[in-house]
Amino acid sequence: MHFSFLDWIVLLLYVVLVLFSGWFTSRKKDKDSSSYFLAGRELSWVPLSFSIVATETSTLTFLNVPGLSYSGNLTFLGLGLGFVLGRIIVAELFIPMYYKSGFISVYEWVGIRYGKVSQKTVTFLFKLTRILGDGVRMYASAIPVAILLEVFLKQYVSFETSTLHVEILSLLLISSITILYTVQGGFRSVVWVDSIQFLIYVLGGIFAFFYLGYLLLERGFDVSGLIQNANQANKLRIFEWSDFSSAYFLPTAILGGILLTLGTHGVDQMFVQRVLACKSESDAKKAMISSGIFVFFQFVLFLSIGILLYFYYKGSVLPDKDKVFSKFILEEVPSPITGFLLAAILASAMSTLSSSINSLSLTTKVDLGISKFGPGTLSLFWGMILLLSSLLPLFLTTGKTGLVELGLSISSYTVGPIVAIFLSGRIKYFSYMQNLKDSFASLAIGTTPIFTLLFGKWTGSGFTLLVPFGIGTCFLLGFSLLQIQNRPTFQK
Repeated sequence: MHFSFLDWIVLLLYVVLVLFSGWFTSRKKDKDSSSYFLAGRELSWVPLSFSIVATETSTLTFLNVPGLSYSGNLTFLGLGLGFVLGRIIVAELFIPMYYKSGFISVYEWVGIRYGKVSQKTVTFLFKLTRILGDGVRMYASAIPVAILLEVFLKQYVSFETSTLHVEILSLLLISSITILYTVQGGFRSVVWVDSIQFLIYVLGGIFAFFYLGYLLLERGFDVSGLIQNANQANKLRIFEWSDFSSAYFLPTAILGGILLTLGTHGVDQMFVQRVLACKSESDAKKAMISSGIFVFFQFVLFLSIGILLYFYYKGSVLPDKDKVFSKFILEEVPSPITGFLLAAILASAMSTLSSSINSLSLTTKVDLGISKFGPGTLSLFWGMILLLSSLLPLFLTTGKTGLVELGLSISSYTVGPIVAIFLSGRIKYFSYMQNLKDSFASLAIGTTPIFTLLFGKWTGSGFTLLVPFGIGTCFLLGFSLLQIQNRPTFQK
């Protein structure tokens, strides 16, 4: 492995750029919580679209999506197609509702339609999803940084350090830098730094793709030969029709992608916050739909990198699929490009973390009604909570499930009831849910993830099936509780 002085300079320049951007964009002081959390609704839809993409493009995408095609094929794109279609539905179904309300937090709608208990229940589910899911994403970002730090410490430090201690140190460094610029500048800072980070990691991915292609050409491959070999190895398979139990079986992948997007980009405050910050409803729709197109082509890019890695390392004994791209970056990429790609990895990690911190702080203040602490203090608190959650994967094993699937499966257990609650306000057939008393609605919302978890463990279903199961279960529980509520004996 090589990591030269030039690589360190590039990495340091990236950190300086991020902190400077956070300071520069924070010079305009926000007058109140609305300005701090939505940047006064003054931002263009273009950086907000970039911010949506950067927020969802965690290190799992940059490092671990290549592992899916390295060990498999392109069937993950079926899910990506569902993501695009889901955003179109979000733009037409939910965004008009949000702009008519003028809310700061999307969960305020739940409080008005169902009651404060239901609003807090949905908020707690959102927080649970963010804490656990983003903990996995932070852990993934620490893998290459930890490898780098371990080599550095062996060279310059006399005492012995374990891999566990180095990984914890990596997480501390990543979270400290992110918390610093998030607390400093609020949502305005988060969006502009996200936009810079988006450009950095996309350029990093493009370089990795072409550099891998160059190395393979030097080994005697040609473009047509690579395509032919990839086709023979079943690497170019996009549509999965034969394995119904697969998470990427095309019908369930598209449906799961659509419903998962309704749960993330439609009713998850971290993403909805970006469309609420747009100047108008039409700008919000542009930001949402364009982000889906960007993300789909990102998947194409990183899955293509995975196929090239398959041929580059063919015949070699490698670590698990989640670490193959990290290995290539740290061992094969020349200086100072290694430093640039490490900066791209940090960019993908920090953009997700900063967005999560900001949205967790907003929902604490607005939905839970905790106004005693300022936005900066809340951001610091949630940054520390996310740091602690990122330590959990260090002590867990994912078995056959890779980090990408683990990250997606966490949200698939919890988003179902949240989607169901919001659909009840847009689809007349499900409007009966709004007749539930606040306590009964909260009960339906809170117990659905438990049933979804039991169903997933019992059947072994992939995450693409868990979301529709959760939505249907919440509607069924709501209907059953409504019958109990309307019984004469209960009303007495």
